[in-house]
Amino acid sequence: MMRIRHLMLVAIALLSTVAAWAQVSFTVDAPALVALGNNFRVEFSVDAEPEKGSFEAPSFEGFDVLAGPSISTGHSIQFINGRQSASYNCTYTYVLMPQAAGNYTIGSAAIKVDGTSYSTKPLPIEVIVEKGTATGGKTQQTPDSRIAQDDILLRLKLSSTEAYKGEAIRASLVLYTRVSIDNIESLTMPPFDGFWSQQLEFENSPSREEYNGKIYETYKINELLLSPQQSGTIVIPEVQMDVRAQVIVQDNKRYDPFFGGRQVYHVTRNLKSAPVSIKVKEFPAGAPASFQGAVGSFSLTCDMPETELVANTSDRLELTITGNGNLKFITAPRLTLPESFEVYDTKVTDNIMITATGTSGSITYSYPFVARSAGEFTIEPLEFSYFDPTTGEYRTLATERFNISVEDDGSTPTATTTGGMVSYGSAMRQLDRDIRFIHTGTLPTKGAATILLTPLYWLLITLLVALFIVAYVALRKRMINSRNVVARRMKRADKVAVQRLRMAEKSMKELNRHSFYEEMLRAMWGYISDKFNIPVSNLTKETIREELYRRGVSSAIAEQFCEIISRSEEAQYAPSVDGDMNEVYTEAIEVISKIEEVVKR
Repeated sequence: MMRIRHLMLVAIALLSTVAAWAQVSFTVDAPALVALGNNFRVEFSVDAEPEKGSFEAPSFEGFDVLAGPSISTGHSIQFINGRQSASYNCTYTYVLMPQAAGNYTIGSAAIKVDGTSYSTKPLPIEVIVEKGTATGGKTQQTPDSRIAQDDILLRLKLSSTEAYKGEAIRASLVLYTRVSIDNIESLTMPPFDGFWSQQLEFENSPSREEYNGKIYETYKINELLLSPQQSGTIVIPEVQMDVRAQVIVQDNKRYDPFFGGRQVYHVTRNLKSAPVSIKVKEFPAGAPASFQGAVGSFSLTCDMPETELVANTSDRLELTITGNGNLKFITAPRLTLPESFEVYDTKVTDNIMITATGTSGSITYSYPFVARSAGEFTIEPLEFSYFDPTTGEYRTLATERFNISVEDDGSTPTATTTGGMVSYGSAMRQLDRDIRFIHTGTLPTKGAATILLTPLYWLLITLLVALFIVAYVALRKRMINSRNVVARRMKRADKVAVQRLRMAEKSMKELNRHSFYEEMLRAMWGYISDKFNIPVSNLTKETIREELYRRGVSSAIAEQFCEIISRSEEAQYAPSVDGDMNEVYTEAIEVISKIEEVVKR
């Protein structure tokens, strides 16, 4: 009996799961905002095959039904991993015309599927009167005249027109249109001088918006995150874009939204966004000594080394800064260690995410060191200061003071004196040879001979002067040659880069991906090293960005240069198509040419 009851419970659970999977979706779709005098579509969709004649439409109070219902169905079958899946969709479409301005509600529609009734939710719609709507007159005959000047607009929308230096601003390029757009033929973005720009990912789904009393379909074309690098008023120039609009002219006198002859025309419009000014505020006075330009909201955590170490052993201190703000421009806080500690290069690890709301994430600074001497030592607190733009105040975060006990490993002297030598940590001082005993007797003269003012004396003086002159001339010549070598190297940076790019092109033709990206990296890193006389070992992507920006190169070009390096590093061993190599090669030539144009001015 228990076994039968158990099987029944399992069967009920399975039937409930199947019923949940088979849930029917019945929805309605229509614009939430429409203009008086314009028709629009209302679509009722069900994802299962309904019973014939079971669809019941709402009354559409406040609207005239120009056409409908137009019924369209779709059915598809898919085989994925040996499993078959089927989908079905049925759509009922109406074309409506509002009777007057105001707020209306399209009531619920009903339908039956396998004997079960389903209904849509009521849908509110607002009807407004657009400014400048024509009240009469004849229709223009030319396709271009059918599109008014304000039927297609381009706007650069900013999240804020005021910001502090280093504070992020979101810039969205939005296309406003009242006609059908067939294609975007060209887009020219400004250089964003004075800003550090970062491309953002965005959704390009259309939406409706009222602007200057008219209803527009809006499309987001581009979105960036801008961080001002200088104070004062910065003007973002106009953005230019060419679009091709589609104009449909009905040939028959009677309006029919589904049938009837028509002609399609294409009209090209050059759009320009209005220049936008941004007021960039300077930081207030009274900045802490540890403030180095960090802007945002941050927190600080620290992973301290061991409290007890043995001399000549290594350890590290890790400092992590987490928060929202200009994380990419934060510099490592200065760590002060005792004199006997040998400090190595700081390692930086970042986990940064850039979104429409700004830059967030964390940066970890690892300070490796070696304790060379025994003793008791104290690590002073590390301080990190930032400016909070929401409060307009500076904030300082600090670690705690930390004590380390270093034990002698048997090879390092402690603070004791031995044989006239005293050791304090790693500092060694000599005591018994600083001041020598003064002899009080007469100087010995036996066997002594003077050569003062003799011919040998003057010969030695002449030789010394001649040697000095020769050494001076040789040293000066070497300095001049060294300067000339640096100047020639900087002047020939582009030519050397071209030679390396030719080697990359040869590898690309041979389809040798590893060799191609290796030569590309040599060309890009070597170009910056030669151009600005910076050793390759001292170069990072951040120093490249800062150096190019300091030389007047726009942030967009600098970011493109670093992006080519990143793509080459990632693709050196990653599988890809041959077209990627050609694209990277072409972009590298273009970006180096752009840098040469700016730097040679």
